[in-house]
Amino acid sequence: MELGTFGAIIKYALDIETEVANFYETSSDIAKNAELESIFADLVVRGQKRKKTLERVRRENVTEMILEPIIGFDSDSYSIVTEISKSVNDDNLRTLAMNIETMLQKFYTTAAVKTDFLIEAAYAFELLAEKNEETIKLFST
Repeated sequence: MELGTFGAIIKYALDIETEVANFYETSSDIAKNAELESIFADLVVRGQKRKKTLERVRRENVTEMILEPIIGFDSDSYSIVTEISKSVNDDNLRTLAMNIETMLQKFYTTAAVKTDFLIEAAYAFELLAEKNEETIKLFST
């Protein structure tokens, strides 16, 4: 799907954050390792905060949503796998989570560049990307 407007980017970001939060909630329930379970639970809370941030950014930039076209930004390039079976092991959960965080980091980094005409929105996307990078490091250890 073409993300040709700021509104489309925000909608996609909200949808993907909901999907990711659901993944982490399920992962928290099936993880065997207590530390990993705790990380996933924290990421569910993080997801709720991120959705609030995105909703605030959308609200504050609603008038600019239709003014500036965005070219060359497609959601298909940032697809993630969030479906998991109940029998998946902790190593697979960790790998899936790293893949999700990597893709989110790439998405938000690109979103920041594509929305640089909206300084506050671009900055919010940069911060989200930085948090994804921190989470990637957390899963790498």
